Amino acid sequence: MLEARQHAGLERLHDLSQPVRPVPEPGLKPLPDWGPTQDWMPELGRAPGTTEGLAPDWAPEPGWEQARHWHPEPERYAPCRRAKRRGWLLLAVLAVQAALCLRLVWSNTAFQDEALYLWAGHLEWSHWLYGAPIPAFQNQFSGAPVIYPPLGALADSFGGLASARLLSLFFMLVATSLLYGTTRRMFDQRAALFAAALFAGLGASQFLGAFATFDAMAIALLALASWLGVRAAAAGRRVRRFSLMLAGAALALANATKYASGLFDPVVIAVAMACIWRRRGVGAAAGGGAVMLMTCAAFIGIGLKVGGSGYWLGFTSTTLTRTDGNIPAFGILYASAEWVGGIAFLAVLGAIASFAKRFSRPVRALTCVLVTAVFLAPAEQGRIHTITSLFKHVGFGAWFGCIVAGFALACLVTAVPALKAGAAVRVGIAATALGAVLGAAMASSHFSSWPRSTSFTARLEALAKKYRGPVLEDNNVPEYYIPDLHWRRRAGTVKFSYIDPKTGRKLSGPSAYLDAIKHGYFSIIDLSFASTIQDDKKITRDISITRTYRLAAVIPYEVNGVRAAYKIWVRDPAENE
Repeated sequence: MLEARQHAGLERLHDLSQPVRPVPEPGLKPLPDWGPTQDWMPELGRAPGTTEGLAPDWAPEPGWEQARHWHPEPERYAPCRRAKRRGWLLLAVLAVQAALCLRLVWSNTAFQDEALYLWAGHLEWSHWLYGAPIPAFQNQFSGAPVIYPPLGALADSFGGLASARLLSLFFMLVATSLLYGTTRRMFDQRAALFAAALFAGLGASQFLGAFATFDAMAIALLALASWLGVRAAAAGRRVRRFSLMLAGAALALANATKYASGLFDPVVIAVAMACIWRRRGVGAAAGGGAVMLMTCAAFIGIGLKVGGSGYWLGFTSTTLTRTDGNIPAFGILYASAEWVGGIAFLAVLGAIASFAKRFSRPVRALTCVLVTAVFLAPAEQGRIHTITSLFKHVGFGAWFGCIVAGFALACLVTAVPALKAGAAVRVGIAATALGAVLGAAMASSHFSSWPRSTSFTARLEALAKKYRGPVLEDNNVPEYYIPDLHWRRRAGTVKFSYIDPKTGRKLSGPSAYLDAIKHGYFSIIDLSFASTIQDDKKITRDISITRTYRLAAVIPYEVNGVRAAYKIWVRDPAENE
């Protein structure tokens, strides 16, 4: 009996033309991937994978590696192993992104936008908890003051400015993770990894990951809406409809967080429609787009109804009818090319690859939509000739562009011969690393574009304890750092109205500043000569004419090689007796 079994085993070993795939017994794990002869080689005292010294009758025939007679199960689990390995690669990308952002978190004091939103958030909490009166932030903010500012202020309460900036880092890490998930569903894991790495190294991503404003939260919500829309394409009818409704709600919340994010609503909806079109057909795509659009519109309408006319005023004045600047459109496009030109170039290559490979029409339409998203922010700001916040806004479109840019790098790997695939992967990694290095330099440059305010706020806080009353200033940094100024009447250097105490006439504009300074209305005037230089110079001229105030402090600073100084004036009692 034993000899018969051995003889049958030898015949089976020689008969490689008839592969046999045995079914493993329930509960048994597959054996290691040793090949057809390696399971018995250890018993002969040989290392696995060697055939030295075997008789010709025992040596395997050529081609046994492809036959896989004995243990085919490991091939079944190979995709799982690759997915697990690439999951660790995603964590590595996120770790690098976090490190690039963390180096900026403590590198400078609060920017005036950060100070404004965090100060407003603290006032909102005071209003909700204690009924304290607050300014009408909804009339002037470019995002709903009840969404991000209270959330940022909550983080600020536990750890100061650094905690608020870490909240932005969290949102940017979420956006990168959702970018990976979205790209993997559209294309494959290799394209998803390249896309995530490109976005993580982008200068705007690094900057916004350490910047305590609503931009990072808005990008994360746009990413969530896009991921939900793409994920809905593979779901059943009920789940698909529910996912699309959630995507529309996330899109509406992104628009409320930052009004300018509405520029990318058509892109998010078009991406979802293209993915549904590819799987379900044109009719299902049209229906899915309608569900997202109507859900988003319904939530926005409810928000405007509840918020009142102030929100509509803030939306129109800061977004729809924004004052045009004087920057040439070519200059704006040139700056955009410096910041996201590499992503735009790779995205265009990815779109071309989708046509060259003769992909289906939905895929080609999808790549075209994603490429278009990269150019939306530069085109819009070129139209109104303003470069303000452009460095942040290009990051919104770059999130979509990185999807097809990652696809372009993945296509490079499959386009070359198999022997050169490793070199193509190294080229893709080098491209992402170069983008991260350039992005780090850009983010550092933008983070050092405003002066450190530590000495200034310390001197102003000491003066504020002595001189109490209204304050004239050109930014909101003092309100954030100095609690004594939280509830004082404040005037900015851009817009101000004043009632003359003698004539009772209401003044506005330059005449209002001159008259208020003449009558000693402000107790303190502090100017930084940074963002509103011309207005600051006019006010300085008014102070020298009226001689109602004396210069109490001059704190010099230097930004990008340009020297300037904070100046603080206080009301001189002798001049007002």
